[in-house]
Amino acid sequence: MSLEPTPLTSAAAASSGPSQAEIDARDIAMLGELAEITMGVARAIGRLALDKAAEGDAEAAGRLGSVITKVGRAVRQSVAYRRKIEDKVREQAGERADAEATAKAEAGQRTAFARRSRSVARRQMIDNAVSRLIAEQDEDLFDEFYERLNDYESFTDFTDRPVSAFLSDICNALGLEFEWERFAYDPWAVEEAKADPPASPFAEWWHSANGDSDGADDNPYATVARRGIGPP
Repeated sequence: MSLEPTPLTSAAAASSGPSQAEIDARDIAMLGELAEITMGVARAIGRLALDKAAEGDAEAAGRLGSVITKVGRAVRQSVAYRRKIEDKVREQAGERADAEATAKAEAGQRTAFARRSRSVARRQMIDNAVSRLIAEQDEDLFDEFYERLNDYESFTDFTDRPVSAFLSDICNALGLEFEWERFAYDPWAVEEAKADPPASPFAEWWHSANGDSDGADDNPYATVARRGIGPP
């Protein structure tokens, strides 16, 4: 009778309850126990065969020797079947680990690509906004502007801060004058006004300008807000 376990199909495993991993673990334990029992029997028969040989009963010793040979074969089969199952379990574990590593690497690549895409899109938004200011103020600042953009991109990307934070820093460095109202309908401005991210100069201005009317005389943007200028 073969001791080799019969693998269950996924449907059979699901209907019977235990998972394939549980079945494999149970079979490994049973085969290990069987090998120990069989080895115990082999040792006992071996001692008996030696006793018979010492008594001069060569025929009995020979018969017992044949039994030991058969028992030894059963031990070898138990060990072989156990190793076969253990090899299969290790192989499956390796395949799962490889699949998980591949999935993790692919997820990391997708995340990096998505972040890079956002950074490129934000750089374009900053480029558009500052280029309009440079053109309107008739300043010859494009070379310096692009040099600063490239410097930013060398040390970071454009996703770690709001667009308006980069815009404010660059315009201040270039000496460009502007009011946030100028960008109120840019897509990035609408997004920041709604999301109110930390460290967003535009969101801070927008919510201040569209806040309570108290102190309106002291707020240069309150009149703009009451006129409904800014993101919808």
